[in-house]
Amino acid sequence: MIENGHVGDLAGPYAVGACSPAEAATVAGHVTTCPSCAAEIDTLSRTAEWIGASAARRPPPPLRARVLSAALAARPARPALDAEAMRLTEVYTAQVRELDRLLGALTPEQWSQPSAPHTSVRGLVAHLSGNDRVVADAADVHAASSGSDPALLDRESAGPAGEGVRADGAGVRGMWRRQAGALISSLSHAGGDVLGREVQLAGRSGVRRPLREAMIQRGFETWIHAEDVRAVLDLPPREPGPRQVADIVGFALGLLPEAMRAAGHRGTVELNLTGDDSRVGLVGDGEAVARVTLPAERFCRLLAGRLTPDAAGAEIDGDARAANALLTVASTMGCE
Repeated sequence: MIENGHVGDLAGPYAVGACSPAEAATVAGHVTTCPSCAAEIDTLSRTAEWIGASAARRPPPPLRARVLSAALAARPARPALDAEAMRLTEVYTAQVRELDRLLGALTPEQWSQPSAPHTSVRGLVAHLSGNDRVVADAADVHAASSGSDPALLDRESAGPAGEGVRADGAGVRGMWRRQAGALISSLSHAGGDVLGREVQLAGRSGVRRPLREAMIQRGFETWIHAEDVRAVLDLPPREPGPRQVADIVGFALGLLPEAMRAAGHRGTVELNLTGDDSRVGLVGDGEAVARVTLPAERFCRLLAGRLTPDAAGAEIDGDARAANALLTVASTMGCE
């Protein structure tokens, strides 16, 4: 693991290809910005090659067993990584990387431009970081270790009315990125017990769900804010991958029935989502009184509040009032 800014006892295993996939990814990412560790690993790799070339002999099986036993006693094997945690983290990591790339292309003037419902891109990123912080706290990733300043981000997220010192674009970006990186590092090694912790979801409803669902929402919000920044940069929109779309749809279908009941709507609606990962689901109990058909990607934008029900382009069959009620409720389920 990375200790005091260096790879430490992972240098040797990495040099001879003995790291786990997660360890190898950690070291590979670190050495791109650490010449000292890169030089150490290069030296160890060349030494290992020389030793192997001059004295390549397979150790006797009993000796190998004794050495491995002693090594594991000194450094216990890490628990197997949770496949679901790794997959959710990979999706989130891809969206964090894309948003960070887009933020790096902004001029100082563009950082101050309005973006979607926010008064500035700075405010948008501060708002995103605040929502991420709830999940980071649940995963035991605290501000001190992530390098973020919650008070400063809260003032920035409050917009022009916020009091006190304000951060520039680079400062807000750095605090968001460090917190997101700490969250990724923590959750990439998390087990099912961590993913099962209940946490409050972002948004106005105050709903609490397992951390695994909150991570789907984190990837969802990071993607839609990357889309907001793409609009500021005058770049075309970009769809999330089919796996992420499926995650977002499944997440929303789990919340929609209660949201419909809370809004006073009782009719059951069949939701037919088309695209690479098409899906049909019933929202409500009983026989459907209406069917709503639209592309899954547009449904995701509707959920985020970036499309109105009228602009979503949905095809409606049956009870139009029930169908429009579903579209209206869905459009309020974003993270703002």
